[in-house]
Amino acid sequence: MMPINIIDVNEETFELEVVNYSTQVPVVVDFWAPWCIPCRPQSQTLAHLTQEADGGFRLARVNVDEQTRLAERLKVTNLPAMKAFVDGRMVAEYSGVLSEKNLRMFINRIMPRVGSLLLAKGNSLMFMGEYEEAQSAIEEYILESRGDPAGLLAFARVMLYQGNGRAALEVLEQFPISPESSASTVLLPLARAYLEPEIEKTVLDNPLESAYRNAIRLAKRGKILIALDGLLAVLRKDKNYRGGQARAVYLGLLEVLSNEHPDVRQYRSDLSSALF
Repeated sequence: MMPINIIDVNEETFELEVVNYSTQVPVVVDFWAPWCIPCRPQSQTLAHLTQEADGGFRLARVNVDEQTRLAERLKVTNLPAMKAFVDGRMVAEYSGVLSEKNLRMFINRIMPRVGSLLLAKGNSLMFMGEYEEAQSAIEEYILESRGDPAGLLAFARVMLYQGNGRAALEVLEQFPISPESSASTVLLPLARAYLEPEIEKTVLDNPLESAYRNAIRLAKRGKILIALDGLLAVLRKDKNYRGGQARAVYLGLLEVLSNEHPDVRQYRSDLSSALF
């Protein structure tokens, strides 16, 4: 028996079951044919994701061998193919084979954002320094949004604010491809620096290394602006210190603060002055 959120449609039912239905929840149309070898595994993955979403979207399947006129009308020229409908109109399409990760990305693009106020609340509390409350709101948002990358990025930031490099690293090393990916990449060196086993030790015979380690320790304790000042002093002495790691950590700290912080623009300017 076919799950309730997965249906077969034809030319007669397409308008009602896809176009009209998409005003209630997004509808992904899966175009396939019995002779299409890559269609079967991709269709199975789409069915799995539909069941996982538990009503978050509908999957409508079209056998193009049986529905040639519908396929021609929708300009389907290659298989497998997908088209997504939201609010009665097509908003996304793809022709070809996608990995499960990229199929998730395709679906996430059309899914309505759930609990966005929770994310705004979490980011606001983080900005105010109320990290435990921020973490709670962000975790709730991630759960409700089924792992929205914006929520995952906020979680990594609040973990780094609290000095929890391990929790941040677990998220950042498996970060989904998304508009937030570049920011997650910037945070990675900082999370790794937090976990360096020797970072808590003081080096007396190397002032730059001592200053670098002290900056990381300060950052882990939430004193990010003081840590930035310490790293800036290191970079003014050696702009490529630790093979560029000091600069990468500095940029990571700016990403933790985010561009919403009033001091970030000045710290970016100070970095440019130190490097150039």
